[in-house]
Amino acid sequence: MNPLVRGARRAAARLLQAAPLHVAPLALWRRLAPKADLGICYHLVSDAPVRHVKHYRYLDTDAFRADLDFLAQRFEFISYPELARRRREGPPGRNGLILTFDDGFAECATVVAPLLRQRGLSCVFFVVTDLIDNRVLFRESAASLCIEAILRTPVAQVEAAVAESGLGALLTRAAAVPLSAPTATLPAGLTGLSPAPDPRLSSLLRGLLQLGAGDEPRLQELMGRLGVDAGDYLRRSQPYLTGEQLRRLHAEGFTIGAHSVSHRRLQELPREEAEREILASCRIVREITGQDSVPFAFPYYGAGLDRAWLAGLRRQHEFVGLFFDTGGVRTDEPFVVQRVFGERFSRDRSLDAVLRRAWADPGAWRRARR
Repeated sequence: MNPLVRGARRAAARLLQAAPLHVAPLALWRRLAPKADLGICYHLVSDAPVRHVKHYRYLDTDAFRADLDFLAQRFEFISYPELARRRREGPPGRNGLILTFDDGFAECATVVAPLLRQRGLSCVFFVVTDLIDNRVLFRESAASLCIEAILRTPVAQVEAAVAESGLGALLTRAAAVPLSAPTATLPAGLTGLSPAPDPRLSSLLRGLLQLGAGDEPRLQELMGRLGVDAGDYLRRSQPYLTGEQLRRLHAEGFTIGAHSVSHRRLQELPREEAEREILASCRIVREITGQDSVPFAFPYYGAGLDRAWLAGLRRQHEFVGLFFDTGGVRTDEPFVVQRVFGERFSRDRSLDAVLRRAWADPGAWRRARR
């Protein structure tokens, strides 16, 4: 072993015996557990309130610029074609970093892309293809709009609407924990809650943002009872990217990726349906942009998905590019790129702290689960 590395590891051992893992400097973690490349996952950037994600944490432009400055001092920004080449041809580079944005919010074109162009940076924008051209209101966006309506409505009226919509189980009393506090089931907590909600609604507000695809009919019923008009909101706000915006972004040098058709957890779907979510969304993006290869980001996470199956899909369908997961900095198959969330979804309030915690996760020292 290199004497310098041996000495660094001994120093790290002494440090970690006296302090929690995540307090170790990022430079030390990168020496102890070097990564050929790193992915950062954001969702949107905005200085203005965004009603359909009002209750999530997202960065404003100053915070995003600060992140870019921080990353530029420590990593080499690389494009998707360069990352794919490195993963395909090897040997892997060092300190490469790829920026990505998931879900396909309109701010990717109106806010993020201009900021990146100013710096000559590339990015992958992953889109949920059902949302392209604002045809459908994503259920988590709908839940955010429902929460906004709930905060303006008397509690008794809310409870009646929830019960009549078939979501009465969400009214179950929860432990007294601040809604803004991260939990195991809602790591981002809830933000933007004004006026302060009645404590009797805490369980409901948390539960709405965690509804699955099977709950969509009941969520739509609740929207109607609360006076939330999805069609009107889509027409007026245009919350998601359009096909024309995607073509323009691609022409400007950005890569467009697929993020499934409907943003359902692939682990919960029959194999054939999960395959359709991957292939159909990649085909749609290819048809819009003309890209030969379309990367795919798993909805939520990719843990538990058989890597041999994924490798087979790529062999059979050459237009499917690299897969992108959200497992932090852990090691995976060469065709799976792991990413760290750039938004402050935990107690950490700086990207430095986010990355230190990602490296301190024991998962960073072993291969991802599959």
